[in-house]
Amino acid sequence: MSETATGIFSEKLKDLLLNWGVGDTWTGYLVDFSVLILIFLISIIIYYIVKIIINRILKRLILRSASKWDDHLYEQKVFTRLALLIPALFLQLSMESAISSYPIAIRYMQLGINLYITFILLLVVISFLNAVQKIYSEFEVSDTKPIKAYIQIGKIITLVIGGIILISVLVGKSPITMLAGLGAMSAVLMLIFKDSILGFVAGIQLSANKALQIGDWISAPKFNADGTVFDIALVTVKVRNFDHSVSLVPTYSLITDSFVNWRSFAEAGGRRLKRSFLIDVRTIEPVSDELLASLREKGIPVDSLYHGGEDITNLGLFRRYLAYRLRRSEIINQDATLMVRQLQPAENGLPVEVYAFYNSPDWVAFENFQADFFEHLYAMLSDFDLRAFQRISNITPELEPVIKKSDK
Repeated sequence: MSETATGIFSEKLKDLLLNWGVGDTWTGYLVDFSVLILIFLISIIIYYIVKIIINRILKRLILRSASKWDDHLYEQKVFTRLALLIPALFLQLSMESAISSYPIAIRYMQLGINLYITFILLLVVISFLNAVQKIYSEFEVSDTKPIKAYIQIGKIITLVIGGIILISVLVGKSPITMLAGLGAMSAVLMLIFKDSILGFVAGIQLSANKALQIGDWISAPKFNADGTVFDIALVTVKVRNFDHSVSLVPTYSLITDSFVNWRSFAEAGGRRLKRSFLIDVRTIEPVSDELLASLREKGIPVDSLYHGGEDITNLGLFRRYLAYRLRRSEIINQDATLMVRQLQPAENGLPVEVYAFYNSPDWVAFENFQADFFEHLYAMLSDFDLRAFQRISNITPELEPVIKKSDK
């Protein structure tokens, strides 16, 4: 509001009040107060005009544009918060000329306007940082190199600087002087922001070493975390476990403590199948003609497993049968290691291990295949005259005939 317009309005109102019989002193007060109210009303009207322009005209232009960065700036209210500065600037320019007779009031109102402008600028910077994070998240590199921790550091720095400026405005001193006085408080600040500083350092190390990224399957037993990483922040890493619960793992602990990252499963294109079962050594015996004939009757391809004249046992024949089934399975990686081997025998029987690689990284499909394979394995043991070892601690009278019959 220009000085000419203010002067014209003041003179017209003053003449009107004097004609109504109001005294000179009260007339001056009423005129100055009315001008101030008018300036406030005009600033509010200006704000709503700018807001309408942003929400209608600018929004349409943003929606029609091919780029997405302006959409995120609008969604994070960067433009809306910038509009809040316009009425404050209008007040700052118009107020001093309108109520020049009240220097104390002008000083306090200028103080309030400066605090308001500083606070709005803080909101604008934070909104801009949020928009930058949203824009960056649309790129593929955001999964391997997330910047959320750096954005949070930027917000902390913005808030600290903004707080210093707000305090300097209140006490009427230069921000540089306030910053110089913070040297003595550095130890306190280090203690307050200890977790943030450690998390920032850990985030840089994890990113530089490519040790963790969004979508990785990790296991951190110390924090009851076993699932997929869906958020990497400054202080915590969020893991969605397989039961859909969420574990919060301190970012710095991923550097100081051990954790397992199963990303190699997906990169290798499959999962490793490595499980053993126990064979009762009392059931291992050389292959007989009767066993071979029995297996042929049951449709087992004995001729592909045994060519005659070999010194082989029923367990050896069974191991070849398991390897045969794995090699004929399309879901097993035939270019990777595949074997069925014996492990060191112990008091609980002879361990036999199945070692192969499943083609798909799908965990549910892998577990179903593994379960089906070992269920078939145990069901076929009796066809090869073998028996799995199982320790029975308490034998009830009802089970004794069954145990004795199986031992025979």
